[in-house]
Amino acid sequence: MTMDKDSDDWIAKSPATDALIIDGGADLNNTLDPTLEFPTYTRYAVVASCFVIQGLSCGLVHSWGVQQEYLAANVYVGETSKIKTLSYIGTLMYFSLYLWGMLAGWLAEVWSYRKLCFVGIVIMAIGQLLASFCKEPWQLCLTEGVVFGLGIGLVFSPTSTAPARWFTKRRGLATGVAVAGVGVGGLVIAPLTEFLVRETSVEWSLRISAIYIIVLGSIACYFVRVPFQDKTRTLRSFDWHAFGDWRFAIHAWMVFFVTAAYIVPYAFLPEFWVDNGISSQTASVLIAVANVASSVGRVATGFAADYIGVLNSLVLCLAIASISCFVLWPFATGIGVGVVMGLCYGFTAGGYWSLAPLAAGKLFGVDKLASNAGIFYTVSAVGAWLGGPAAGAILSGPGHGTNFIGMSAYVGALWLAALVLAIVNRSLFSKRFFAKI
Repeated sequence: MTMDKDSDDWIAKSPATDALIIDGGADLNNTLDPTLEFPTYTRYAVVASCFVIQGLSCGLVHSWGVQQEYLAANVYVGETSKIKTLSYIGTLMYFSLYLWGMLAGWLAEVWSYRKLCFVGIVIMAIGQLLASFCKEPWQLCLTEGVVFGLGIGLVFSPTSTAPARWFTKRRGLATGVAVAGVGVGGLVIAPLTEFLVRETSVEWSLRISAIYIIVLGSIACYFVRVPFQDKTRTLRSFDWHAFGDWRFAIHAWMVFFVTAAYIVPYAFLPEFWVDNGISSQTASVLIAVANVASSVGRVATGFAADYIGVLNSLVLCLAIASISCFVLWPFATGIGVGVVMGLCYGFTAGGYWSLAPLAAGKLFGVDKLASNAGIFYTVSAVGAWLGGPAAGAILSGPGHGTNFIGMSAYVGALWLAALVLAIVNRSLFSKRFFAKI
């Protein structure tokens, strides 16, 4: 086998490899081990670079709340309509993160993982820079929500799926480490943003973020690649056959239910705790515990998937997340149970994001993992858009802002629906109860 090392994706020239790549639906474990063809450090560089890009993109999404709070409290004081417009920006970011998944996954496979990530990084930096000159909230919606949102949408799918292409025995752990960048990025960038806003201004915090995005992101992009890529595919060769597979539809619905449920506890648990007499400072610590647990869960569940199987780990994660909402949330009125709720929910809900791309590869083949996972991320956008407002409507219904029991039951039911669908696909893959799947 000869390798074109000048190509940004190091394309394999072996006919046998080409056949393997073009033939979809192969099991992950039957894919050629890239460690036999590439230096060991290459795959670790891929994981590290994906970790950095995930941290930059999602970390900035998580830190927007700091800038939003400052603008609402100091710039647009008393201007209700403008403050309401500001609240849409975070939703737009979250929505865009998934909306462009289908396009990004497709472009990564037919064009280049590395080049696509670089384009996304540049668009992210431009969005932040343009936002620094905005004077009105609607302008921030366009720059932060749309432009920056497009950038993070282009990098999220490739960096979520690239590590799985480099590993066979530790594929779950590699993916878990890469997507753990989301939580670590939030833990680092949110305090940094708060410091920059306090010491300089929102405008300069955005400009400085544009600088470190382009510097750190460009360096990381260089190492984002996959070992083997089918260069015979073109922009016109999108594979629509997946939509005819009902297992694909089952997995897509599972993704929809998870994404509709995922963000609700993070958004409403602080309000629930304060409503039950816990101070706002303590509530912020409890939600921070959930975020830390989320980062740990992304790595730990990926590690577990290597030993007990991806689909088995996914079923277990969904089950515990559902139980957390049904059983723990209604009784998390004190600090003790609140910590347990944060740990259990954060660990398993975060762990899902490690397992989601791995499960797609297990069910539908690793050779088209980016495009398939991208489709599921686009489905996630719909769930992200609908899940929060529906939860808010339940909360503001009977009880007038205090119907947290109804909200927890709603979120638990979404996780339960996802669990049932995951079990269906797991049983279709293998009916052996103790099989490592």
